[in-house]
Amino acid sequence: MEYTTLGNTGTTVSQLCFGTWRFGMESGGVVETDREEAHDLLDTAWDNGINFIDTANVYGNPNGISEEWIGEWLEDHDREDFVVASKVYFPFDGWGEPGPNDSGLGRKHIRAQIEGTLQRLGTDYLDLYYIHRWDENTPIRETLRTLTTLVEEGKVRYLGASTMAAWQLTKALWTADVEGLERFDVTQPMVNAAQYDEVADYLDVCADQDLAVCPYSPLAGGFLTGKYDRAEDGSVEAPDGSRGSLDEMFDEWYTTEQAWDVLEAVEAVSDEVEATPAQVSVRWLIEQDQFTCVPIVGARTPEQLEENVGAVEIELTDDQFERIDEARSLER
Repeated sequence: MEYTTLGNTGTTVSQLCFGTWRFGMESGGVVETDREEAHDLLDTAWDNGINFIDTANVYGNPNGISEEWIGEWLEDHDREDFVVASKVYFPFDGWGEPGPNDSGLGRKHIRAQIEGTLQRLGTDYLDLYYIHRWDENTPIRETLRTLTTLVEEGKVRYLGASTMAAWQLTKALWTADVEGLERFDVTQPMVNAAQYDEVADYLDVCADQDLAVCPYSPLAGGFLTGKYDRAEDGSVEAPDGSRGSLDEMFDEWYTTEQAWDVLEAVEAVSDEVEATPAQVSVRWLIEQDQFTCVPIVGARTPEQLEENVGAVEIELTDDQFERIDEARSLER
């Protein structure tokens, strides 16, 4: 495993982050990753040098399961060996029907959720705390003041921002600078080789402000692994049990004309470097040179995770990188 500094922070992380949103999650009535499988995957991540773990308070059914299972696993390890990230914004269903203050980024909700997150993870602090979405109903000043207090209290080390518009991220950074508050150091947008243009402005802000980018869905929900075929009618032929067979929104989210062009380029490069399409897709993200990019990889099996880890062992030539990049902008 190779390691990198997380953006403009003083924290060093593995070039890959292990994502745990599948822990306890149900898709089509099927639990994607149960407790035993979750612990096996965490073992595999650590055995392969991954020290960066990503979760959220609402991951799992019921919510909080992902954090609980990570906390159980951490009991047998040295907490200081790991960089642990979680998130806040959405209603948490573990306490019953959400009330009027049980969602968003107001002081009351953030305060309640950080305590639950720390308890479930069995830790005194988070290395990284993301706002999971932008809250249109709460002034960003209130959100940042609350998060700054958590940093001052030692409950959080750094702040992160997930999906939002470029102008919202810019507004948050400007507010933090003007008000003398903690600013976001890390971002978590959905970025992969097949879906990059939609967040181009957002990534420009990250590059300009030296923010680390930890993209989720780096394989486009598994599409960029090459395991999906295109039927004659244009639909996707998905293997049984795959995301494409379980998720009704898969086609709409991932299988655009652009995505098929990118997959073709990725598969061609993977043949040249004797790697899998998944490894090439992840490597393409790691090699972004405008900002530190640490892809969040999820997996159902240790074998899939080990395959993803193989991305740190390959290199792309400038020509190979650019061919994948250019596939996103082909005339259609």
